[in-house]
Amino acid sequence: MNLRIKMSFKMSKDKSPLGNIEDRLIRIPAYVRESLDLNTGLFLRLKSKKGTPIPLQVSHAYKDDTDIDSRVAYVSDTTYGEIQFGSISTIDPAEDILIGCDPEFFIVDATSGHAVSASHFFSHHGEIGSDAGLAELRPRPSMDVCELTRSMEVLMNQAHKHLRSRMLYRNKDIRMIASSMYNSASAGFHVHFGLPAQLLTGSQEAMNILAKIVYILDYYIGIPAILPEGEEDCKRRSRRYGQYGKPGDFRADDRITLEYRVPGGHLLRHPKLTLGLLAISATVINDILSRLKKYSDNFNNMDILKKYDDLRDLYPNIPDRSSVYHTVTNEGISMALSRSNLILSDMQKMIGYKKHSKYILDYFRYVADYFTHKNKYTESIVDNWRLAQ
Repeated sequence: MNLRIKMSFKMSKDKSPLGNIEDRLIRIPAYVRESLDLNTGLFLRLKSKKGTPIPLQVSHAYKDDTDIDSRVAYVSDTTYGEIQFGSISTIDPAEDILIGCDPEFFIVDATSGHAVSASHFFSHHGEIGSDAGLAELRPRPSMDVCELTRSMEVLMNQAHKHLRSRMLYRNKDIRMIASSMYNSASAGFHVHFGLPAQLLTGSQEAMNILAKIVYILDYYIGIPAILPEGEEDCKRRSRRYGQYGKPGDFRADDRITLEYRVPGGHLLRHPKLTLGLLAISATVINDILSRLKKYSDNFNNMDILKKYDDLRDLYPNIPDRSSVYHTVTNEGISMALSRSNLILSDMQKMIGYKKHSKYILDYFRYVADYFTHKNKYTESIVDNWRLAQ
């Protein structure tokens, strides 16, 4: 398809209420969508100047832009600067699942042991931002977990360089710390999935189906996600009050992605953990959607999904909800460990496992080594990611 693209100032992160989420979108006026038979929610693949794909989700165009030109597509200023226009004549619908994340980490004064608010160093918006006092990485989503991990490494290097050149607290030993809980604050490693538009309408029917999908994610992603934490970093998941980070915790209110919120910030400790968690996530969500797609006639018959109470017929090895909940929220790790072999065995039968097998096996080998020999990664992001000194 031929598609002319312009930059939209309305989509810049400092003007749009969506912030850098605009970097994930291509806003196309209704006339162009209809003429090219493009539905909102569809993912299109562009090519970057680096040669890597840039997946963007089709969305409605802003009226201010269509008043100027209603026959072109619009992207953010950031995306516009990355596109390789010389090679664009067609844009193919993306078939793989878009995956993103926004992991949080702590900035800590090593002398006092107290966390320092990230707002002293980073603005609220941006690829490296501040969220409720924690530093947050917001890499561009990708269909390649390795590319997504590399993008995070680039951002961590930028954050490290920025902190080294700081004026505030310049005489303090400030460190970047990865943990799911530090002092009384908790950090997440939320994973975002680009899903078919039919699942992200915001209707009660769609939300019920998402809740069933999240139940599967809790078992195949949530349980592996807590294994590296062990019993030393269990407070985020085991706190009695609050739903944050507990099984069943997700958001889909932006109608752009499903945000899965169970994994914790501990997974940012080392690229092996980060890449492993993303590989597990990509494998599981691809398998879930491939099964749902088959049973629902490519999501055109949503009613058929209602008859599956918990989608247990699709994944018969998943225990009941209370067992999954208790496994994830337990201070101890023995139940999670006892289920890990069966989880890995199921995962090895999933669509896309072969593509991600190295990273998934590296993840589980680390867990086995940790519990056998007590070898574990420290909480230092700079050391473990070997950031530039």
